[in-house]
Amino acid sequence: MTSRTMDGCIRCGACVRACPVLAQEGREAFPGPRRLVIEAPRFDPHLKALKGALYMCTTCGRCEEVCPSRLPLPAALVRMRSIVLEGADRPAGQLRMIRAIEDSGRAVVPPSSAQSYPSEGDLVFFPGCIAEGRLPGSVAAALRLLEASGARPYVPSAWSCCGSPLEKIGATDQLRKVEANNKAVLKTSRLVTACPGCTAQLRAAYGKDAWHIIEHLHAAKISEERFDTSAPPMKIALHRPCHLARVVGPHTIDMVKDILESVPGVKVIEHRDQDDCCGGGGGVAASRPEVVEKMARRKLRSAKDAGADIMIAPCPFCVVNLGRVGTMPVEDLTTFLAGRLDPGQN
Repeated sequence: MTSRTMDGCIRCGACVRACPVLAQEGREAFPGPRRLVIEAPRFDPHLKALKGALYMCTTCGRCEEVCPSRLPLPAALVRMRSIVLEGADRPAGQLRMIRAIEDSGRAVVPPSSAQSYPSEGDLVFFPGCIAEGRLPGSVAAALRLLEASGARPYVPSAWSCCGSPLEKIGATDQLRKVEANNKAVLKTSRLVTACPGCTAQLRAAYGKDAWHIIEHLHAAKISEERFDTSAPPMKIALHRPCHLARVVGPHTIDMVKDILESVPGVKVIEHRDQDDCCGGGGGVAASRPEVVEKMARRKLRSAKDAGADIMIAPCPFCVVNLGRVGTMPVEDLTTFLAGRLDPGQN
């Protein structure tokens, strides 16, 4: 770890109080960000013993958000994983993901009936592994929305996983391979994604001017006279994905609310856990699914108690994770918006 991370801590405990996994699982199961990335690196003999706890961090960024020293705690924890877990036995879920990337270039092997994408246009769209493999309708929806905004989106051939899932689990060798492939494939500097993890990774690791689709649609004023006025009314709980709100930027939440509130019949309702992590990030679902399920269940219970008809999430990872619980409908933002487009826009 960097000296800034270890020496900059003032022991205020803000990160410990803010950590959602620690609050849910307790200190004995998960000692929290300060113990893992500030105190543990000073005592090498204890690092291997913390392997299980390292798997439990969702890298939600809440600890960094509340840290008065603004220490990069999630990034430090990811580096810890690459050190501690190198050569170690991995959970079966992580091994499946690594094999899928080695075999197909994707964290989720695309279905055999994978859709074809436009190969020419004026705006690059990066589909992302989870959307393509688990929510293929959301990729088609995103392309329709971009077309409705006036763009001609296309998908470059031979794209690979952006590398974010590999980075989160410390799989550095595989990470270098997918980055090399994408750097050769993604020729333009400007592109759009519908996955916050992809957006952040393409910015940080590739130096791309990557926009989340929310940013593009808001700038293109997709909210103006694009939607069907005859659609039935609906109360929506807006999930605020951690990597969207805290990494891509908090402005995105205001943007998506602007867009949703302009859709006829839609009401965005507030609920008590709306800013909480759903548990879907950081590779935790591949190693500790029981931890993730509890976090997602609590989030959906909060939305249901507030009277929401559906939860909308602008993140494929979050949609898949929340959807596993099954206590209320969960839909990707792109699918929902495309379904509400005026028929003339489809």
